[in-house]
Amino acid sequence: MTICKKPSGKTGLDKEGEGAVTEPPQHSRQNGWSWPPHPLQFVAWFTYLLFTILGFGILVPLLPRHWIAAGYVCMGVLFTFHCIVHFLAVTIDPADENVRAKSSPGPLPVFDRTKHAHVIENMHCYICEVDVGAKSKHCSLCNKCVSNFDHHCKWLNNCVGGKNYW
Repeated sequence: MTICKKPSGKTGLDKEGEGAVTEPPQHSRQNGWSWPPHPLQFVAWFTYLLFTILGFGILVPLLPRHWIAAGYVCMGVLFTFHCIVHFLAVTIDPADENVRAKSSPGPLPVFDRTKHAHVIENMHCYICEVDVGAKSKHCSLCNKCVSNFDHHCKWLNNCVGGKNYW
């Protein structure tokens, strides 16, 4: 941490983290529908429902009479488009192809930092136990390697990577 309480950007181990065995979740998440849901995912759904009620129940009826039909059509198209894109972003599994091909239902191994400094070394993930692409990263929340990993979105409860990054 810096003086402003911001992370310093270091990716190395802290003193208390040296030689520690990291215990990941036993199974990896397949997509945003996998259990457990994140609380912000419920907030996103509630907000979408609230805006739907406000838009169709209050905003459109307040339009002048000759604009109401167009208001319902425009709002309907926009809300449907957003719902489809949101559903696809939550449903798509952004995992690396080799992780998907492995698809072993058993528990994942415990990562031992005394043996390896990083989860992925020489394009091999020691948690997923597969060779991954050069731009793949292991998401600690989903517990899987994601190709072209960007971030884990708590609103979608899914990783954003090459497969669902449009």
